[in-house]
Amino acid sequence: MNYISPGIVGPLNLVHIDREKGRFLVDKRAFMDPAVFERERELVFSRSWLYLGHESEIEKPGDFHVRMVGGYSMLFNRDVDGEVNAFHNLCTHRGVMLQADTCGKAKTFSCPYHGWVFRNNGTLLNHGPTGGYSKTFNDDGAYNLKGAARLEQYRGFWFVNMNPRAIPLYDYLAGAREWIDLIVDQFDAGLEVLPGTQQFQVNCNWKSITENQIDSYHGPSLHVSYFMYAAERAGASASPGQMKDRVLTLNGQGVGLGNGHAGVENHVKVGKPWTDWIPAFGEEVRPVIEANAARIVARHGEERGKRMNELTRQMLIFPNTLLNDILSLSVRTSYPTSPASSRSMIWNLAPKGEDARLRRIRLQNHLTFVGPGGFAHPDDYEIFDRRALADAASPQFMHDYSKGMQPDEDGDILTGVGDQADEAQQRAWWAQWDRVVRGEETFEE
Repeated sequence: MNYISPGIVGPLNLVHIDREKGRFLVDKRAFMDPAVFERERELVFSRSWLYLGHESEIEKPGDFHVRMVGGYSMLFNRDVDGEVNAFHNLCTHRGVMLQADTCGKAKTFSCPYHGWVFRNNGTLLNHGPTGGYSKTFNDDGAYNLKGAARLEQYRGFWFVNMNPRAIPLYDYLAGAREWIDLIVDQFDAGLEVLPGTQQFQVNCNWKSITENQIDSYHGPSLHVSYFMYAAERAGASASPGQMKDRVLTLNGQGVGLGNGHAGVENHVKVGKPWTDWIPAFGEEVRPVIEANAARIVARHGEERGKRMNELTRQMLIFPNTLLNDILSLSVRTSYPTSPASSRSMIWNLAPKGEDARLRRIRLQNHLTFVGPGGFAHPDDYEIFDRRALADAASPQFMHDYSKGMQPDEDGDILTGVGDQADEAQQRAWWAQWDRVVRGEETFEE
């Protein structure tokens, strides 16, 4: 199917796959054209399962968070009956935003304009002055809060979908379920989201941020200072050139997990505060970390246990949710606010009941790498900016994702496997994006 999009001359033909030559190219218009942006709003963010929040954030009745999801302000809460909800954050009278606070605890939500009040299960409790309305005004529930068309969870991660005909979340996640299991199964008492949210407003297309999260190829060049720092913390050292070679030859894979989900799994010795001790953590926590690792191996077996303990993984759930199990544990989203601007959010996750010393190491690890003054994020966000500037000030250009693609390769791109420093994982994501914006994949039952 070729969709003729307003503003684009000719078919919407932005991803070019040449199997004979082993080339995978993406037209720069995918990153900057307003017509593509509108097509994404219509087909990507209105039909995909989008991350809303984690169960630990709404553990008790009355807990709520306000989240921007796919262009919608959503009330994510647990009501008085213990049910989890995802309501559109607006009064059903005149559409005024109900809740301005980003989080809190509430039995009711009140509109400041005309005084309409809603229970936290969404039902209209009263509509201000009683005069003028019939006694049966809301008997059919037409003025109750409106929920997302679909709300489902997997292993405590809650997602919404605006399409009532969407396939179940379980099926949508496909091979990503195994990777989520590898994270969740490490922790006996479960996971919790830590207080605080990192938020970024960035002058670039959302896809630049999203695909970068599973790009290992750029690490040795862009983040060489971090890898040198990490090697020293782990008890090793190397010159910049040696470090680049060492990182590029790490034993790991980039994989497509089906439905556009993809990830990178490898052994970067940066230390995981739960299971992989390094000297920088200090001898006093070594027995705790080694005991955690041994317990996981005993429960899940040698092969799966060591995979959990020693490998790092970065997984992208199509279209825009990243789960990072590396030197810290985090979940991230990036949403477009325009063709050339995006808003990103990062939440830290940690095991419930974690040793306070390990929690401190976890947070230090996170800030060192992705904090505002960390080793990685300033590098990455400068690249996002420079890439957007170049796209806007250059002739027609095709971004290349061919690394690791062999001539006449005939496998399924959505489940391709390659070296961790190749681009099979990004090809899996882009191939699905192409199918969705063309209208060839709807994720419907």
